[in-house]
Amino acid sequence: MVSSTTLWVIKTLAALASITMICSPAISIYRIHKQKHVGVASVIPLVSLLANSHMWMMYGYLIENWFPIFWVFVYGDVAALAFLAVYWRYTTERRYVAHVLGVVALILIITSIYAIIGGLGYTGQTRSQVGSTLGFICDVVAVCLYGAPMEKLLHVLKYKSAVFINVHMVIAGTTNNCLWFTYGILTHNWFIISPNILFITLGTSTLVLYAVFNPKTHPLPDNFQLHGHTDGDAMSVMSVELTPKASWGGKTGSNLPSPAFEAMQSPLETLPW
Repeated sequence: MVSSTTLWVIKTLAALASITMICSPAISIYRIHKQKHVGVASVIPLVSLLANSHMWMMYGYLIENWFPIFWVFVYGDVAALAFLAVYWRYTTERRYVAHVLGVVALILIITSIYAIIGGLGYTGQTRSQVGSTLGFICDVVAVCLYGAPMEKLLHVLKYKSAVFINVHMVIAGTTNNCLWFTYGILTHNWFIISPNILFITLGTSTLVLYAVFNPKTHPLPDNFQLHGHTDGDAMSVMSVELTPKASWGGKTGSNLPSPAFEAMQSPLETLPW
């Protein structure tokens, strides 16, 4: 039986780690605000952060886990909406952004309605059963969001250079996953344990790749973009940040991709929880 003190320490550390990951887009958003345009930054990481946070917030509500799960992801919901507001103000592709937001909003609304009426007992399920359903959905969403940037690892293997990996974000994301994994073990919550086993494995594998193909000893060739690589190709090779999930673009005209941020991994990258 774990002591209450130990549990609270882990809960607090996991919450702080998740909040830090949730705030990771802030620098890029501030840059967008200062420059008055989004550049090559994608809206997908922000939408992913919103979807991930909202799902886990609803899960926390249903299982009555107010801290850390519910309140951490309420914060994630608010932060994602604030980031999206800034992005919307300065994007020139509002039709595309509106389409993406519309699809995600529809999914979240349907899920929220189910969670609310299910929690009130109108679906013939107990609150716990509805919570379990939401837990499965949260895990699926988290795995999808976390898996999206994994294609970047193929670029590492292809070009024999880990320049595409943002190692600091990988370390932060893996640490976050370890804390949530520990919390899941202590609370016997397999909806938290299961996805984090995968995330920790992927994070550790990414760090191994970084060590093997360290950019200092395995740099990209100076003529990287000149041999069959268009600017578009270079832009598609973004840094891998395990924590949610699609990359932000780099600066045009640069020979190397510039590190950006990724949306949080479930409470899982962004953790779960």
